[in-house]
Amino acid sequence: MRTRRNKFTRGLGNRTPLVLFAAALAVAGALAGLQLFVARQAFVVVSEERLLRNPNDDYVHVSFRVADLNKHPPSLPVVYLFGGSGTMELLHSESALSGAVTAAASTPVEVVDLAAHNQSLGQTLAIIDNLPASRGLLAVGVSPNRLLATPQADAPQLGGRPLALTSPHLAGVLAGRVDVDQRLPGLLPGILDFAVSYVRSRASLSTPWLSSVARADHYYADGQVADMGARIAGSREELVREKRLYDTYAPYNLDMLAEVVRLGRERGFTVALFEQPLAPEASGPEWQAFLARYRASVSELARREGVPYIDVQGQARLRDDDFADFFHLTRSGRDKWTAVFAPSLATALAPGLATR
Repeated sequence: MRTRRNKFTRGLGNRTPLVLFAAALAVAGALAGLQLFVARQAFVVVSEERLLRNPNDDYVHVSFRVADLNKHPPSLPVVYLFGGSGTMELLHSESALSGAVTAAASTPVEVVDLAAHNQSLGQTLAIIDNLPASRGLLAVGVSPNRLLATPQADAPQLGGRPLALTSPHLAGVLAGRVDVDQRLPGLLPGILDFAVSYVRSRASLSTPWLSSVARADHYYADGQVADMGARIAGSREELVREKRLYDTYAPYNLDMLAEVVRLGRERGFTVALFEQPLAPEASGPEWQAFLARYRASVSELARREGVPYIDVQGQARLRDDDFADFFHLTRSGRDKWTAVFAPSLATALAPGLATR
């Protein structure tokens, strides 16, 4: 046994060209196989809970959900939700909103939440590029902070970061806007990034690799996270940040939003835009002037593209205590939002059902 081990060790230390070439081929083959495994979404053979890095791992959840949808396409008309954490927190659960939309539409409807914290419109485009063919509505959440992403921030998605997805349409939008210099081809940057972050996250949680981690449905428990003084101060800081970035990056993101609408229609879906919730502290004259300017831009895009622009904020009659913070609803807020949002989704979905 010792003789065999010594021979193996000597083999590892052999630096002759033939041995190095064989080793390089082996590594290249392994990486190619790994990339094919992810590109073909074969990772669904492992349960999502074993792949989650932490309970709030939205990106793995969305990647896994898209892969699972391709393996098991919806049989019912479906409403796909896209957006940031504001969209994630506006519904109690997929089943609860499905029930409300079903009641409003008078026909069974499935709701699939594909939102993620800080989801850019470029990531939304990549998700739509990978959805299975089905009847349904793409409901795309909008807000001023969803129009602030940079092309440079969207570029890593071409290499599978943060979502394990490829997207020719995203590559098309980014062409000429940003230099994409990937040291590794295809999805390998995302695969390696996931592997490193998985090890680090599981170590920080003292959770063994491939053990199950339960996914948290919400980031926020019921009740306010911050007192009103902190929330008002935070809203002022947010306004300064958004106004500073809006002029520079809103045109790019509006172009991306238009591409989202066009791709959705090309894929056979009905498309609607909807305003994500915003707390009442965004009510001063400066906020109102900024929001009016932003909404005019989105309204013009919706008019030009011929899609509904849903805004139920006023109908929901949300109060301060319906929000955990500036962007995220609590349980009471979700109740109020669902009551007016579900009928709007059903109305937006109806034309797509009528033409099938």
